[in-house]
Amino acid sequence: MRTSFKVIRRHLILLILLISSHAHAAALPSFQSIHDQYHSSFASLLDRNGEIIQMLQLDHSAQRLPWTTLQDLSPAMQNALLVSEDQRFFQHQGVDWRAMASAAWENLVHNTHRGASTLTMQLMGLLDPSLTRNAGGRTYTQKWEQIRAARQLEKHWSKAQILEAYLNLVDFRSNLFGINAAALALFNKPPAALSSAEASILAALLRGPNAKPAIVAERACGVATQLRPPRPSCADITALSLQRLAAHPKVEFTVDLAPEAAQQLLQIPGQRMISSLDITLQKMALSHLQSGLNAAAAAVILDNHTGEILVYANIDAHKTNNIITTHPSASLLQTFLYELAIEQKRLTAATLLDNAPLPVTANATYPDYMANIPAHDWVSVRTALSSGLNVPAWHALALLPTPDYAERLHQLGLQPKNDANTLLALANAYQTIANNGLNQPASFHVAGLGKTQRLMSAKAAAIVSNILSNQHTADNDNVGNTDNYYTLSSSPQYAIGYTANYTIAVWMNNVSTANATDIWQSITSDLNRMYLSHAPKLSNGIVIQNVRFIPPIESSRQELFLPGTEQAVFSPPSTPDSGLFIQPFVSDMSLNYMTQ
Repeated sequence: MRTSFKVIRRHLILLILLISSHAHAAALPSFQSIHDQYHSSFASLLDRNGEIIQMLQLDHSAQRLPWTTLQDLSPAMQNALLVSEDQRFFQHQGVDWRAMASAAWENLVHNTHRGASTLTMQLMGLLDPSLTRNAGGRTYTQKWEQIRAARQLEKHWSKAQILEAYLNLVDFRSNLFGINAAALALFNKPPAALSSAEASILAALLRGPNAKPAIVAERACGVATQLRPPRPSCADITALSLQRLAAHPKVEFTVDLAPEAAQQLLQIPGQRMISSLDITLQKMALSHLQSGLNAAAAAVILDNHTGEILVYANIDAHKTNNIITTHPSASLLQTFLYELAIEQKRLTAATLLDNAPLPVTANATYPDYMANIPAHDWVSVRTALSSGLNVPAWHALALLPTPDYAERLHQLGLQPKNDANTLLALANAYQTIANNGLNQPASFHVAGLGKTQRLMSAKAAAIVSNILSNQHTADNDNVGNTDNYYTLSSSPQYAIGYTANYTIAVWMNNVSTANATDIWQSITSDLNRMYLSHAPKLSNGIVIQNVRFIPPIESSRQELFLPGTEQAVFSPPSTPDSGLFIQPFVSDMSLNYMTQ
């Protein structure tokens, strides 16, 4: 009896407040302002065509996805919500007096503690912090202010706006805010695809977001009995509840293709950023990288003409971004060494370099790989570069002023130290050679940054490209007429080269069933099937000269020269007919410089 008197007193106080109160604690917001202030806790990275390529959670206080309109909601979800929370939603004006009276009677007679808040009243509790329900329930003043605010809201918002805002703001379970996040985290589908069973469970969660799965199932079964036929069975609802609610729900995305790029580019929750990435090429590259089982691997593809990063693919169980992590680059810097030597007319593609093992002296030490040197002593620059031979490169380095080589590497964004360069930096440097000496900074901006700088002689870059290419002809009538042109420079962990349109760079660790060159060839073959790559025409002014070697160290051939450096015969320095050559000497300073 005492409880009944308490309930009566509560409703009498509420009635007095209904009559006497005149003001609401806070100004009502507009629907548009609520919509505009809302943000997803995730940011979206889009590819160049506007397709989502990666989602990244930046606000970890909640799990929210982009706003869902009623047009993107399944009818089953709207029906389940209304029968569960507010059956007369479309008839009342913010407050369901009939439901309140019924609730008051049930509370008085049966002590059920049943509430009668409409969806509009619940929404006001979400919009106005002063009306938020605390652990002990709302005070009489809060309840009245909630009623007044709900009635006012109905005068300014449409029913559709109220439903839409409520479904996007309400907490379903474990910080899953909004129907979009709840549908994806719990049922791995968008709100438009929710079934009646799933909608019943979501509606039941609103009464107790953190209730045990069995309790949610019982409530969901009650919701389902009020739906229009065909209704889901209670057995199906129970099984689904126990399965989906057992673990802590987390929003997971089916698209997870470029997490490293997203981490670099996305900064604000709710951000949607279009990048230069191409989702088709990204998927293709990742597929090839994954073929190297138990391997950490990475690949970058750049557009030669714009510098756009089209592919930024990385696989690493330890979450290391191998695209911007430095790794030993070994012989890959030889390309820029020889290009500069040819540009300065210190070497030609046919110049003979000594490939004999360098002597070990008290003042110089040499890497272990110099123990495995081919038997022959003399090789041309073309052979040395295309084969990645190390000893001739040391001799070539002795011809260059150290400051010149250091400055060229610096301009290309590289360092002379063996382990100081990244895959992205090396790719961008090779792209400069692909572009005949024009540098375009690598960028995620669509259409690139538009900053072009000439760093190399176009003719010298073209000669190096010819050396590295799969087409070794110097016949200008044939160059440019063959499909599937590419160049390639490789080391144990790297493979970098380019087609007429793209620069492709691959890194892979040594624990794999494939190697970087195999992966590179697979990616490049796919690229050339999608986009034919014709060998470029030689730059005007390059001299084509028949050359022979005495003794016949290499076969006679046509060779490419900068004007003024061409000659017909090349011999080692001990031969009377010798042409351009260098002494087999490497200074201690150059050795130290290369091994720092």
